[in-house]
Amino acid sequence: MNLQKFNELMKNANGYLGQSTPEWRIFLEFADAYFKARKILNPVVVEIGTLNNAQKPFWNALLNADHIGIDISGHPDILGRSQSLTVFNRLKEWLRGRPIDLLFIDGDHRYASVKSDYEIYGSMTKHIIAFHDINHPFSPQIPEETMRFWKEIIITDKHNIHLTIQNYNLKKIGITAGRQMGIGLIIKGENN
Repeated sequence: MNLQKFNELMKNANGYLGQSTPEWRIFLEFADAYFKARKILNPVVVEIGTLNNAQKPFWNALLNADHIGIDISGHPDILGRSQSLTVFNRLKEWLRGRPIDLLFIDGDHRYASVKSDYEIYGSMTKHIIAFHDINHPFSPQIPEETMRFWKEIIITDKHNIHLTIQNYNLKKIGITAGRQMGIGLIIKGENN
């Protein structure tokens, strides 16, 4: 991944990204390496909860992704609740039969919503499902329900690989950490 471009995008975001910089960087580096190793040159990324498309430039510039954002406000590609049938059908039209390569779930953080997003869109995802805010226990704005769902997934899902990107893990490899938020990854097995 082009770290100079990443740093430039971070500077342009002016702190409006909603991501911990070290976690976000490591996550994007992982996704970039994953797709390059599989010769996926233009991955389809579906992002639920776009924060006014603040992350779209990262997906496009760093992963050369075909990004589709879903949100209830702002200017996403698809406007509406991710759990609605109308939004689901719009996404299917947008995809034109292509699978989702990377699903980034960062919308409504209530347990039922996170679970629904996973169940609805996870089956359409071929490679990576990512959950943001899997470890955000001290923020009153982010319910602990994303954490609860993530913990259930890593116990019950025996078919896939589960990884976490969290600041306390990053300190061990010499990356200065900021906010503790966490990104949980499900790497789907090759047979799925």
